[in-house]
Amino acid sequence: MARKPAPFNLTVNDQLELESWLRTSTLSQNLVLRARIVLALNAGESPKVVAERLGTTTATVFKWRNRYTEQGLSGLQDAPRPG
Repeated sequence: MARKPAPFNLTVNDQLELESWLRTSTLSQNLVLRARIVLALNAGESPKVVAERLGTTTATVFKWRNRYTEQGLSGLQDAPRPG
């Protein structure tokens, strides 16, 4: 028997912001994928289902779920890299 996904809740403002990201044609595809991941988790989908539907891995889904939980929307942005 499958376990229920851990509860995941977005604030209303964050949900509206992420939905606006999906409508923006100039946003990088990486950010669009991250927004889709977080919105799907908020809709109650399990990480495994989200990964399969979006063509990514469960590790990626968990990474962005944790980054959002810890840092909010700013955690979904690319981290600065040296060089």
